[in-house]
Amino acid sequence: MHLTASLDTPIGRLWVTLSRLGLVAIERGDLPPTGAEVDEAALSTALGELRAYFAGELRGFGLDLDLAGVSAFDADVYRAAQTIPYGATVSYGELAMMAGHPGAARAVGGAMARCPFAPVVPCHRVIHADGGLGGWGSESWVKRWLLDLEGARPRS
Repeated sequence: MHLTASLDTPIGRLWVTLSRLGLVAIERGDLPPTGAEVDEAALSTALGELRAYFAGELRGFGLDLDLAGVSAFDADVYRAAQTIPYGATVSYGELAMMAGHPGAARAVGGAMARCPFAPVVPCHRVIHADGGLGGWGSESWVKRWLLDLEGARPRS
């Protein structure tokens, strides 16, 4: 069973979903994810960490990830991304090396695009080698907002 709860943030309403193993997803939107039971109390720790992060008071999350629904490659990438320090950025190629998959920068970009755990997995800290933000499509303002919150200054 998955439990979910919402949190209003500066980047929009987030729906945080947990299983007994850990964080399943963080989704932006107005409606709860299909098939999850809304339970604010059960998610109090996760919501508290996210509130503290968005208030600029938390630099690292203590939430476990439920990686059951992702590939082994994506799991490697997400674990490696969690080691990127608050306020720092790395390139897709650097993250590929950190994840044990040198030369897989494009595949890392795909993993970041699929990542259901942002900002707990800090996808926003992964940028192009030339310093361009990359990724997030029409939602690039979210990536910029998160980097600004952390005081990150990617090369431009």
